[in-house]
Amino acid sequence: MGIVNAENFGLLLDPGLRKIFMDEFQLPGSVYEQLYGVENSTKAVEYDYGIGGLSDLEEFQGTIQYGDFTGQYKTSYQHKEWCKGIKIDRKLVDDDQYSVINKRPQALALVTRRTREKHAANIFNNAFNTTTFAGGDAQALCASAHTHVGTATTQDNTISTALSATSLATARLNMRAFLDETDNLINVMGDLLLVPPELEQTAWEIITSDKEVNTADNTGNFWKGRYKVVVWDYLSDSNNW
Repeated sequence: MGIVNAENFGLLLDPGLRKIFMDEFQLPGSVYEQLYGVENSTKAVEYDYGIGGLSDLEEFQGTIQYGDFTGQYKTSYQHKEWCKGIKIDRKLVDDDQYSVINKRPQALALVTRRTREKHAANIFNNAFNTTTFAGGDAQALCASAHTHVGTATTQDNTISTALSATSLATARLNMRAFLDETDNLINVMGDLLLVPPELEQTAWEIITSDKEVNTADNTGNFWKGRYKVVVWDYLSDSNNW
């Protein structure tokens, strides 16, 4: 890219110009911070190491039965740098009658924010493949056969039906049945429904209606207020939730 100079932005030097339209649009609030734990780092590479759980207590019969922690899953993180710059001719900065050029660094802030949201959303946009993310078990975020450390049990955290009160009920029960490394319940209690803009209305109807959704029954809505609905414009599949 070349330098932003007076020849390209001569209108900014004209005191008769009434309005200047720039390509700055107010972005919505950040979503990724609601979904991820964010930490700082001073290392080029870091690792997570998965450790299995413990089995239940056993009746004491004179000796203590000791359990083993089985460790296996090791995941590495290699931090990358991302950047963008703007070259501006000093004369244009000095002669700009509308302080437009001095505000251009704000555009870099918007770009930074947008890039961060896109990268965070890519984890979900590619949740069913390993293009962006693979866990310690080498499986995608959403997979039908997540493996366990130390047991032959596999776990399915996928659901393929369209968003509805019925499919949400299925997903809820599936989550309640998630097991740890000793095949014991983790007691997962879902509390957030993440959707693209195309499913915002459906999600809102499921969570806020007083009565059961899309039925003639006068039964109270079990789902009312049970989940927080988060709508993310950067989710690329209009059907995934």
